[in-house]
Amino acid sequence: MEKTLVLIKPDAMVKELAGHIITDLYKTGLRMIGLKLVNIQRELAEQHYSEHREKPFFEELIKHITGELHNQENVIAIVYEGEDAVKKVRELAGKTHPEEASTKTIRGKYGRMHSKTNCFENVIHASDSPESAEREIKLWFEDKEIID
Repeated sequence: MEKTLVLIKPDAMVKELAGHIITDLYKTGLRMIGLKLVNIQRELAEQHYSEHREKPFFEELIKHITGELHNQENVIAIVYEGEDAVKKVRELAGKTHPEEASTKTIRGKYGRMHSKTNCFENVIHASDSPESAEREIKLWFEDKEIID
């Protein structure tokens, strides 16, 4: 069974969208095996987005995920398990750019561009591959926090 990580980002938290997003994720038929509220600090954010470190938008990613842009530093981290978990969650999440995402996806329904920073407020992170999911889950969860 494949596992994937979902993060409900600070922009979703400040807009009180977490419940709606989790309800949408139930439609995937995947099993939730880990869930927690995380007060994300810069070190974890930098580890999570390490592959983007040299890109010009890295600092905006860090400010976004740590909640600096929204005065909301909490993130809900969830691990889902099931057949094709990564693909199912990615399809439901939609395209990264919320204005390009289908309105039937989470990002299409709830995302937007931040007017002051031009940052994508795409409300959710979803692992992009089984390998990324494995690395990310280890960053966000201890083994004992996952229910198998």
